[in-house]
Amino acid sequence: MVDFDTLVDRRKDTSEKWQIIQDEMGDGCEDVLALSIADMEFPTCPAVTDAIVDSAKHDILGYDHIPTEYYDALGSWMSRHHHLEVKPEYVTTTAAVMPAVLAALRATTRPGDKVILQRPVYYPFTYAAEHTGLTILDNELVRDSSGYYSMDFEDLESKAADPRCKAMLVCNPHNPVGRVWTKDELTKLADICLRNGVTILADEIHADFTYQGHEVTMMSNLSDEVAQHCMEFTAPTKTFNLAGLACSNVIIKNSALKRDFDIAVANVGGLTVNHFGYVACQAAYEHGEQWLDDLRKYLAKNLNIVRDFANSQHDISLIEPEGTYLAWLDCNGLGMNNEELKNFMRTKARVFMDEGILFGNSGSGFERVNMACPASFLTEAMERIATAVARR
Repeated sequence: MVDFDTLVDRRKDTSEKWQIIQDEMGDGCEDVLALSIADMEFPTCPAVTDAIVDSAKHDILGYDHIPTEYYDALGSWMSRHHHLEVKPEYVTTTAAVMPAVLAALRATTRPGDKVILQRPVYYPFTYAAEHTGLTILDNELVRDSSGYYSMDFEDLESKAADPRCKAMLVCNPHNPVGRVWTKDELTKLADICLRNGVTILADEIHADFTYQGHEVTMMSNLSDEVAQHCMEFTAPTKTFNLAGLACSNVIIKNSALKRDFDIAVANVGGLTVNHFGYVACQAAYEHGEQWLDDLRKYLAKNLNIVRDFANSQHDISLIEPEGTYLAWLDCNGLGMNNEELKNFMRTKARVFMDEGILFGNSGSGFERVNMACPASFLTEAMERIATAVARR
């Protein structure tokens, strides 16, 4: 069993998750706990570290190409874990998912066109749409009285019918609400998009993280027809905590669509994969299976910590996640506006999370918690929040 319990002090290294606390709060924040940006507080998978060290020992780090073995490792992983056939000719390697999404929007739309988002959703989607000169059509997720989120298909039908709507960004598993969309839901979504000529851009970066009883349906697995009208964005960076090493894989089975995407990538200066990025990705997909199995078990226990905390609270509830290592906490019962909630969590509880309002107006009053950290660290964070709530 891998040791996920030992806390690594990242306050003085180059971690963005920890540096942002200093940037936003200033001096006197050394005791604040970081539970925001979605990277892990766990040491890197040893197989990945070993591969990077071995590669560095070769001394010459000049221009190189992605080897055949890389595509073999990627294809084998996707086949074993997601029943997805990935041939080398389907794949464009890029430095990261979000620059690739930006290139995809440029390939499928023109300034003044429209794109569908399902907010509350990963906020860089909004930035990418705005940066591309697109109008956002918000197919807002619907939340029932129990907190369960679902898609509004009637509204989606209306939005997709807009003649200027050319693309839809789909997040599966969904960040931040944690839904793993069912095959039926995705089939309905795809049917609407295809009938209206809307290209589906599927962010599946969290696909390796699901909880018991849930399994990700990869978009291109729905049907051959859907596969010809979608792009899938995947990466080892969430699964194996490799965001600092530039590597992601965009899977496009339609050769014409892939050509347009590759041109868009070239037009933004190229999104070259870092040498150590592809070395790390290949090693992770070839040798990281046991590490990931152990991690999933650990994350399930961490979810219990957050669940127990929420169950002990009258004014805070957990939206039960089906996937990702992120927890979506409904704090509206505290009766605070968004600025008050942010200040309360950061200055009173001394816990720094992602504010729900970042993900869209429907995220108002929520906090997103990163659960990928040692259990003792997560427990302390939940205890701090509970204590602050009790004292207010």
